[in-house]
Amino acid sequence: MTKKLSLHNFYSAEPARISAVELNRLPQHERLEKIRSSHGKAKYEMLLNATDGDKLTPMLHPQELYLTVCEIGPEYASELLLMTTTDQITTLIDLDCWQEDHLDQKTTLEWLSLLLETGETKVVQTLTEMEPELVCLILKAHLRVISGPEAYDSDDDIGNANRLEGLYDIDYRDEESAKIVGGLLKMVQKEDEKAWIQLLELVRCELDSVLEEEVYQTRNNRLLDYGFMSPAEARSIYTRVDPETFKPVSGKQFGLETEEIQSPLPLLRLAQPGGMLAEVLAAGVDHNLATELCFLANRKMAADLVDLSREEDISSSLSQLYAGLNLGLEHLANHDVAQAVELFNNSYLLQIFQVGHSLVKVQADRGKVLLATAAGKLLDGPYRRFIETLQQSPPELFSGIRVGDHQHPVPIQSLKQIGQIEAILQQIELQQKIYSDLLRPEFNQTGIPDLSGCNIESETDLTLSDLFLTALANQLLGGDFTPQPLAACELTTLHRLLVQDSKLNPQLVEQVRSQLEAQLPDSSIFADYCLEIWQEEFCQLEESEIDPRYLSGLIIRLEKETEG
Repeated sequence: MTKKLSLHNFYSAEPARISAVELNRLPQHERLEKIRSSHGKAKYEMLLNATDGDKLTPMLHPQELYLTVCEIGPEYASELLLMTTTDQITTLIDLDCWQEDHLDQKTTLEWLSLLLETGETKVVQTLTEMEPELVCLILKAHLRVISGPEAYDSDDDIGNANRLEGLYDIDYRDEESAKIVGGLLKMVQKEDEKAWIQLLELVRCELDSVLEEEVYQTRNNRLLDYGFMSPAEARSIYTRVDPETFKPVSGKQFGLETEEIQSPLPLLRLAQPGGMLAEVLAAGVDHNLATELCFLANRKMAADLVDLSREEDISSSLSQLYAGLNLGLEHLANHDVAQAVELFNNSYLLQIFQVGHSLVKVQADRGKVLLATAAGKLLDGPYRRFIETLQQSPPELFSGIRVGDHQHPVPIQSLKQIGQIEAILQQIELQQKIYSDLLRPEFNQTGIPDLSGCNIESETDLTLSDLFLTALANQLLGGDFTPQPLAACELTTLHRLLVQDSKLNPQLVEQVRSQLEAQLPDSSIFADYCLEIWQEEFCQLEESEIDPRYLSGLIIRLEKETEG
């Protein structure tokens, strides 16, 4: 039975540095855990200091190794490669050396250079154990076999001298390739001439395009064991479901052969889960569940084209995954932790994530529809930014509508935040009604006043708060509640009506709120938002400081209209 591991062992802070003596005094499983809990250079140094580093390194997940190699740099990587298995090296090449469906010459040469530094024994072991077609494709990227033993002529000593040991005439792509690839081939020839001949004959016989396609498909099949798919296939992770009616399948049977895969927990702890998901994971996860979670994480990263060599990018992607899973769990379990544990252990994590993702997309769709309306085109900056951050990938919550609110978008990872989003969308829907029922004048086909000669010159600069406050100003000055531009000469009178001790008259505020609430229930929030603009932009001024050209929250006619 696979041992269950508790979350705090995996999501704790990086362990304190210990000496090589202290490390080697630990039992092997504790030593391995210390190594898995460390990062980058510290992980690398522990592996070198461990007396059984050559046994511990094969126990590390290939993606964990890949991140370590990328962090420590090529100058140290050869010592790490010396302790890895051929399967691990193959996965490193699978992850790093392909540009879509083409093997990258430059990157493969860099890995071959690292392999060359490991020495003859490791080189021969790797190139003879690795899939021959993959080795062949890599070699073909850097050399061409012009002729082989069939062209051997014992009388042509000069020509034979130019061949590798008189058997093969090889043309390398450049000097660097000749140095690195030639060095590798000489090591193989010295230790295993039969394998060397087989490799070069394979290079001669295989057609480039056919070989690359075959190797690419085999590579994809290997990566599929870790959850990586083509981006097009992987994007099915974002399939929409109806959160209100969807029921996840219970009694899952996760078909991946997880026992053959090293523990992915060091990768999963690169981000911190929150909310109900953190409580669920605190109960512990077994190897199968951890592998399923990593499988899902890799599927998401494949869909989003995440750079797997950058720890910060992986951390960001994991955070998004955990946010979606937490949302799905909160919704499906109705905040019941025991039920959430049952769901997490027995339902497919993919389906839980899709529920969480769909909860956000439902709200994003509402925002998209609102933004396309006539009122949506007039939304004030904070409300527009709220909808735009909801539309971005990944969606985020911007709640900085009012002065003093938190102004930075945050990830959406809880039902409480979904409630906040719904509340702000309801406010925008009410603004739509305010515009259509109370403000929209029949000035022209666009439903906005004539702005010629005004402080607001363009329709694109006009907002709902401008229309509302201008209509309110006209009403306070004895006219109708209509957003007709004010005359600049009326601003002093308006200032005296509004301001009491450098602040908005509180009685006026209550009057405006009550009036709007009576016409449209719950719309006083928008009134508060608009009146705050007056407080910040207009009430702080002395009468002598009022300049209509620079006022916000009012449409002001700067030039007297020409009488017709």
